[in-house]
Amino acid sequence: MRTILDEWTHILRGKFVILILIVPLVVAAVFGYIFQNGTVNEASLAVVDQDHSLYSRQLLSKLDASQYLQVNGVFDNYIEADQLLYNEKYSGVLYLPAGLEAAYLQGKPINVGLYLDMTLTASASSIRTGVSEVIGMENGTKTGPSPLTLEQRSLYNPTSQTVMSSVMMFVNVVLLVLLGINTITIVPRLREQGKLEEELKHPVGIVLRVVPYALLGCISCYLVIGVLKQVGGLRFEAHVLQIFLPFFLYTLCTCLLAMLIGWTAPVPAKAAGRIVMLIMPSFLLSGGQVPVALLPELLQWVNKAIPLSLHFQILRGLGYKGGDIRYFIPELGHYLILISVILLGIFLLVVKEWNRQSSEQAETSSPIAEPAGNS
Repeated sequence: MRTILDEWTHILRGKFVILILIVPLVVAAVFGYIFQNGTVNEASLAVVDQDHSLYSRQLLSKLDASQYLQVNGVFDNYIEADQLLYNEKYSGVLYLPAGLEAAYLQGKPINVGLYLDMTLTASASSIRTGVSEVIGMENGTKTGPSPLTLEQRSLYNPTSQTVMSSVMMFVNVVLLVLLGINTITIVPRLREQGKLEEELKHPVGIVLRVVPYALLGCISCYLVIGVLKQVGGLRFEAHVLQIFLPFFLYTLCTCLLAMLIGWTAPVPAKAAGRIVMLIMPSFLLSGGQVPVALLPELLQWVNKAIPLSLHFQILRGLGYKGGDIRYFIPELGHYLILISVILLGIFLLVVKEWNRQSSEQAETSSPIAEPAGNS
């Protein structure tokens, strides 16, 4: 009994009671908020209308009214589904063939084609559900055989290979940790070694210290893809030279972000503890663990500021879908915007360091008043 009372005394003197009661509540609230959506509503659908009829326009309106999808693009002329799906503006493409209205009114069978991007399984499933419901309702109004037949084709990851989703996510999170833990300590290491004051005379040199890490990160990305293709059967179609620029921008952006997070830490050990600020948002909000379309709207905006999210998007578009680099100019520009914002934050921290050094030098150089002697 005495030992139990002794332990109770120890617990009450520490922070365990607060931690055990508050931390699980915070975690439950955060994860409950992140995972609150079970299905995707208003998944983005493109429609290629080759019929150009009153009925096709009515069908478009009914599709757009579905809770599961939203028609965000209508094309009057034929266009390949790949070109619409590369950069994930759409998760599916529906083709309404010429002669659709005539066939429907006469009760003749006609095929409607649906192409689904299975690298975005949650959105693709919602589109399949929404389109199937509308087609079913249209057929239900006709007597006799159903005139509309929905032909579906699953693209890019039709068998839902784990290596293209979970394996790729975990490997990239490991890469993120290795890059982050080694670049987050750069400035605290210089501070601890007494070199920071001298380095701040040429702050560009501090920023350039992340370049070797970024280049080695690129090499690691290439090696990972190669191993997964040979061992895991990964389907990856990007050109080896075209993928370099996205890889480098990703690793550079990640290294700079880590440097920004760890800048104000007094010693490397303190900076290393901040790595969780980089890992947790990347792990939960990048789209690797939870599909971006399932995130609450606020977190979907946060997702746009996470380099790993852009990395996954380009991996899917360039690698899994075989898209050309020209389709990803907006994503490359997005990287440049992120890098610019991070560099602005680093510049403000440099200015803060300059001001601190100026204040310390002013205090050191100011004369110390001597006490007046007794008369």
